[in-house]
Amino acid sequence: MIVSLEFHDIANSYPLMEGQEFDDLCKDIAEKGLLESIWLYEGKILDGRNRYKAAIEAGVEPVIVEFSGDDPLEFVVHANSNRRDLGIGQRAAIGIKIQKYWNEKGKENQSLSRGRGKKGLTDLSNLNPINAREKAAKAAGVSEGTMAIVSKLEREEPELFEQVASGKLTPHKAQKKVKERKKKEKRAEIAALGAAVEPSDRWHVWKADINTWQPPRKYDFIITDPPYSREYLPLYGVLAGRAREWLKPGGLLIAMCPHYHLSTIFELMSKGIDYYWIGAYLVPGGQSSVPNRRAVPQWKPLLMFSNGNYTGKTFTDVFESDRNEKEHHEWGQSESGMYDIVSRICLPGQYILDPFCGGGTTGIAALKHGCLFDGIDIKDESVNIAKARLNEY
Repeated sequence: MIVSLEFHDIANSYPLMEGQEFDDLCKDIAEKGLLESIWLYEGKILDGRNRYKAAIEAGVEPVIVEFSGDDPLEFVVHANSNRRDLGIGQRAAIGIKIQKYWNEKGKENQSLSRGRGKKGLTDLSNLNPINAREKAAKAAGVSEGTMAIVSKLEREEPELFEQVASGKLTPHKAQKKVKERKKKEKRAEIAALGAAVEPSDRWHVWKADINTWQPPRKYDFIITDPPYSREYLPLYGVLAGRAREWLKPGGLLIAMCPHYHLSTIFELMSKGIDYYWIGAYLVPGGQSSVPNRRAVPQWKPLLMFSNGNYTGKTFTDVFESDRNEKEHHEWGQSESGMYDIVSRICLPGQYILDPFCGGGTTGIAALKHGCLFDGIDIKDESVNIAKARLNEY
């Protein structure tokens, strides 16, 4: 007669087999019998849950052995140490369960040790809750940092934690999802405030399409960062053609672009306006290598085109951003970087247009330098975020 047994909390630190892996175990036990024992502790299965389930499925009587060692947790950790099917997130989740177990035992230790002097605490010091995380991380084979990340997910993002614990998502990707969601929530909050903001005499932002928009004035400069994906490349040609209409005589168009499509973009833009110069925009931090190119870019090209003979001030052609900023738009540039461009090329009082204004960073730089600013964007949220930010200056 097969006895029905529960699983011990220590054993439940590790995930059970599923799908084909479990089916193969059932088949193996049905054909060869149960070759390893089921270990019992405190009346519950400490190790061998999968073998126990498979034995029941196969109708095989399991062999039960009582665990009599001093450290049941160490026994289970050792028994599962070679499980290569577990990802780092699963191991961290296991570590969290181990830590909780140790914390509970640590509390029991402290309770039992009251009145017993130092000897009791010393004898049970391996269950001290103070160093439980360190020991649990080591037992699970992960760093304390990873444990901390996954522990925070468990507290604040239970759905993502379950995906990490099941191996469907890595801790890094889960953390990234949280950051992106919080950014989106913050953007929506700012956009809601910006929807009610009225433009001032120093700036204006419209929801509009670059193909059809008619500006209220001519501009000294167009400074912009169009989208880089291949499907958006034709917009560079449109931008160059419209810049002829929008710029004052002698005005300058400055467009940031990716290295990968530089030749295509240059050809598209040269058809609509006169090439003037190329600048270098230094980007901070480690950058990813370009697909299909053995190169890691440390700067972005700033293509400059003039409407006739450029009449502005002389400038150096290397500009720099001190950090990345994506809080207000997924493709956004930093205020420091855009200010470096604006302040070293433009004069206070001049008018700047950004026809891909996104979260309005070019406008912030313009106002900070004492320039006037107009911007357009095709998305409502971007327009309202830009309005909220510009309204603060």
